[in-house]
Amino acid sequence: MPRRKKKEKINIKSSETKIFFGLLLFVLGIALIIAPFVGEQAEIFIYLSNLLGWPSIVWGLAISAISLNLLTQGKNFNKLGQHFGFFILSLSLNTLLTFWIPNESLNDPQVLQKAGGTLGKILHIAINETMGDILELIILLIALIVAFSLITGIELKQITELFRQLFTNIDLGDLKNNLSEKEDSKKLVISGLGEDEDSLNKEDDNPIQFQDNNLNQVHTGVLPSMNNNIQPNTGISGLPKEDLSSTPAEPRYPNWVYPTIDNLQEPQRRAQDQKIYKDEALVIENVLRKFGIPAKVANIAVGPTVVRYALSIPVGVAVNKVKRQSNDIEVALKVDKGTMRIETPIPGTSYIGIEIKNKIPNYVYMKEMAKRLLSEADKYQLPLILGKDIAGKPEIRDLVNMPHLLVAGSTRSGKSVGINSILGGLLLTKTPDELQLILIDPKIIEMEPYNGIPHLRTPVINDMELVVNALQWAIEEMMKRYRLLKQVMVRNIVEYNTKVGHASMPYLVIVIDEMADLMLVAGPDTESKIQRLAQMGRAVGVHLIIATQKPVVTVITGLIKSNVPGRIAYAVPSAMDSRVILDQTGAENLIGSGDMLFKDQTMPKPIRIQGCYISTEDTVDIINQIKSQKVEGDVEPLSDITKGPENGGIGSGVGDVRDPEFPRALQVVIGEGKASASLLQRRLNIGYNKAARLMEQLEKAGAIGHQDGVKPRDILVSSASDILGDSDDDFTKDF
Repeated sequence: MPRRKKKEKINIKSSETKIFFGLLLFVLGIALIIAPFVGEQAEIFIYLSNLLGWPSIVWGLAISAISLNLLTQGKNFNKLGQHFGFFILSLSLNTLLTFWIPNESLNDPQVLQKAGGTLGKILHIAINETMGDILELIILLIALIVAFSLITGIELKQITELFRQLFTNIDLGDLKNNLSEKEDSKKLVISGLGEDEDSLNKEDDNPIQFQDNNLNQVHTGVLPSMNNNIQPNTGISGLPKEDLSSTPAEPRYPNWVYPTIDNLQEPQRRAQDQKIYKDEALVIENVLRKFGIPAKVANIAVGPTVVRYALSIPVGVAVNKVKRQSNDIEVALKVDKGTMRIETPIPGTSYIGIEIKNKIPNYVYMKEMAKRLLSEADKYQLPLILGKDIAGKPEIRDLVNMPHLLVAGSTRSGKSVGINSILGGLLLTKTPDELQLILIDPKIIEMEPYNGIPHLRTPVINDMELVVNALQWAIEEMMKRYRLLKQVMVRNIVEYNTKVGHASMPYLVIVIDEMADLMLVAGPDTESKIQRLAQMGRAVGVHLIIATQKPVVTVITGLIKSNVPGRIAYAVPSAMDSRVILDQTGAENLIGSGDMLFKDQTMPKPIRIQGCYISTEDTVDIINQIKSQKVEGDVEPLSDITKGPENGGIGSGVGDVRDPEFPRALQVVIGEGKASASLLQRRLNIGYNKAARLMEQLEKAGAIGHQDGVKPRDILVSSASDILGDSDDDFTKDF
């Protein structure tokens, strides 16, 4: 007969008893967890909420853990240390939450329900009356650390090591900076609302010596930067004059009167509305927040025509997330598609820049920029008036430091106006003894007003076939200057003029207004000559300003770009065009009307500038002031670059002496029924310079018509005898 199993006695240690108490504790734990949320639905919940407050949730978790231990027969939560840890954590939270309640609210049950309850009040009062606020807080923090150690099983020495490493890596200087940045971010800063005009007016109250109170400068034609260290000298110090192959030229305009700016157009100013910019900042923040990007506008820079919002994003948020929402931001701000530019980051900051068109633009005028230039003209050798940056700061650069400039942009983007403002700044501050110009204008009408000013080395060149001759002359002039520098043992033009005692060697600036047409007519010859001038011209004061409206690699070749570090990009239709100009994108997002990106070899990223506007009337006023001067001792303009070698020049001659190849050239063009320099090069096996010179001689003789763009010239005679006469009949027959 099977043996009957002995029935287990029920006592405090029996499994049945443990399960029973486990169920009771589980119900109590659930009640404690939900008590803060349903405190007014039953007496038990009201009592628990009043007694323990919000920490009743932690008490419920602790009791639930004990109940699970009992229900599972010790298989879960069987460590006494964990239970003790939960107990310490609960008491600490009761006390800590009550610690922050004002003393006058400790007797309010509703306040205690939302804090540490009655238990927390008792513990807080007991500890606080004995030890005070500081020690109580320290004890509670230590208790929390101990509780964390007991619950998780992490040893206290591991926790202390973690704190040690944390505080070791903290730089107090960085901490101070971060705190100050957070403090600053609480207040939105809007800059560029007219402070630049105030600062300019203050400068005008104390003009420097270069400028009198009426901005009418009358002084000798000496480079401004040399005024303080040059003494008058009739020769070059240390070298007898007879040792020089070329005696330094004396100033031809010693009493030059600089043009005034009194008649230039006054700037037109419109009041800026801060509310518009604050509203747009809020729109940007809201759009990004909807896509899970907690960005904050920390600063607003109001420029002449562009507003930049500086976005601060938390660490860990990818910058590309902001870029991906550019279309949504454009729609929300109601700006034209493609005109918003995102800069990541703003140079010198950790902010992301969002740039959009200013709804209340204030354009930059020549008069205000000229005032700034004249107040600090001694800082520049060849000042380039550019405009104002996105924060409203005037931007004037020195061409000598670049030393060459490439200007490109689509039609009506502001390119020609920008070149005229650059020339205007040069003419306002430089005498003909300090500066000479060669202006190349294939569009014929853009630079025609400059004809007749003494700064011109030759009349404005409109015929593209003469440009190669002008560039060749510039190369020979450059080499001549190098020989002069070698004779006096100096390294650059500034040292040479300093040694002479006056501006004996003027700067030579060559401006090409449309490079594309020039490359189309005479690309290979042009490119090689521009490359040589760009490589070697800086030391002897030869500088290039090249402009084009076709920024393509066939016009702006790699050889030209490598030697022209200064770049100005106006608005272009595509990102590819922007890459050709700047080697990076960005110009395709410009808004036009003089909006530009400027870059030189000193900066890794281009800066955005609103170009200076100079009207035709302002340009003519400056030119007329120069032309109206009756300077004593004035001489005729320097020898024309377009003259041939027989007449003291270089290139295509227009003198009375004809080249020996003239009769053969005449017969070629009559036989072909058309005339061009390239045709003569092929048929006569001669160089371009001689071919261009023969074309000029044929035109002067009346054999061919004037240049009409890139078309071949018309033939005006049917027989060589019409030009050569009967004396040359034998030659024409043999030919």
